[in-house]
Amino acid sequence: MKKVLMISAVAFVFVAIGLLARGYTAPSPVAQETITGDWTAKVKQTDRGPALWLSLNRNSDGGKGRFQMSSDFPLQDFTGLNPNANSNVQFTLQREAGVVLFDGLFKDGRGVGDFRFTPNSGFVSTMRNLGYDDLTTEKLFSMTMHDVGVKFISELKSLGYDKIPVNKLIAMRIHGADGDFIRRMQAAGYKDVPEDKLIAMRIHGVDENFIREAEVMGYKDLPVDKLITMRIHNIDEEYIRSVQALGYTNVSFDNLVAMRIHNVNGEFIKEMGESGYNNISVDKLIAMRIHGVDSKFVKEMKDQGFSNLSIDDLIKLRIHGVDSDYVRRMKGNR
Repeated sequence: MKKVLMISAVAFVFVAIGLLARGYTAPSPVAQETITGDWTAKVKQTDRGPALWLSLNRNSDGGKGRFQMSSDFPLQDFTGLNPNANSNVQFTLQREAGVVLFDGLFKDGRGVGDFRFTPNSGFVSTMRNLGYDDLTTEKLFSMTMHDVGVKFISELKSLGYDKIPVNKLIAMRIHGADGDFIRRMQAAGYKDVPEDKLIAMRIHGVDENFIREAEVMGYKDLPVDKLITMRIHNIDEEYIRSVQALGYTNVSFDNLVAMRIHNVNGEFIKEMGESGYNNISVDKLIAMRIHGVDSKFVKEMKDQGFSNLSIDDLIKLRIHGVDSDYVRRMKGNR
């Protein structure tokens, strides 16, 4: 019996070696997996024409949780879709990474039903040859929904973006950091921008028009981080012109951001002018806002007998907690 088992084991080893020598690899389990769930949809008009707003819900982790995603897709992305069918429908979304089959009902541009996603095993092999291993069904599903495939990866590679992780590829696709955007940024003088910053630029609306707008206002050749900062704090042409109209020209970028963050605007400057404080430097305007020096505080101090205080004096009083209540208390202790 032991001899039979030994012979069988040896035979198995030789068979395995033979298979490996022929280049045999086990089929990817991903290719056999599917994802199922339910969907709702409605047709809406966009600036790019009619689109399908699609919301997908599915079970995950063995039914212990739920996953939901929503996005709009051009109607032409789908095969067999008739949103005005007023009957049962079956249509597909076919991408390089896989196919999503939709079954359900569509009536008057609104639909509901179930879906099944099937990965493309050939795509998995192609991606493995490009250096992308361990593509889970989850990632393949996301790649399918956001149209991340070999074509997109090759385009990015031709522009100098190679071996980008799948999660970042998906994020770039979601936010429109694609080949067209990269070429436009390169034409505007921004080359070799890291993918994270490309995504941030798209999220916050930094494009060639905004870059030109900043240049016209005197802020030329700004690094990407500063352009993003301007967008985050809503520093646009309108705000810069309003600052310049008050006589504050050639304000440094950092001071411009600080003015916006601390709400140094025309109303505040006018208010302080009416309180007798004119031609205040940008640094002091910012410090006043930081420490709460405004026309109300100036009046409180005047009512307590402190007139003709300098901006520096007012700031010092605020820093040390001296206000009208404190002054009254001190006077009451005499």
